[in-house]
Amino acid sequence: MIGPDPSGGPFFLRQGVEKRTMTTVEWGWSHDCSFPSGMDTAHSLIDTIMGKLQGTEWSSKEQFAINLALEEALVNAVQHGNRSDPSKNVHFSCKLTRSLAKFRVEDEGDGFDPSAVPDPTDDDHILIASGRGVLLIKGFVSRVWWNDKGNVLEFEKDRSE
Repeated sequence: MIGPDPSGGPFFLRQGVEKRTMTTVEWGWSHDCSFPSGMDTAHSLIDTIMGKLQGTEWSSKEQFAINLALEEALVNAVQHGNRSDPSKNVHFSCKLTRSLAKFRVEDEGDGFDPSAVPDPTDDDHILIASGRGVLLIKGFVSRVWWNDKGNVLEFEKDRSE
């Protein structure tokens, strides 16, 4: 799903909702941070999240999907959004429960229109290296949204029962 849902849009993009409706008791683990554009910190962050999911009821297939989506989202924010400029930050939020994982990645770049990214599986674009990250994120998560500017990505992954 791209764009707002009928219930009012993605959780993080709805201003003021987070503080009024969620408590630390409802979430098993959450993390918010900002870091200068660089993949070392991004990979460390992914390792931390994957460590939190290991040994839980999340299957290895679901963990793989989250890992892949996080890698693509953070690479896009660092390399494409912020153009690997260490003076620009990536802002990251994560909330994990037994049944739902929510992520928010924001860069300080100009943004982009995700609907304008050519389908990399189309014969005319099969040899073009860009655009696969968006396709992979959409394919491996339950729901995905970008803000209007295109510099904030939010996605959710449901745990299967």
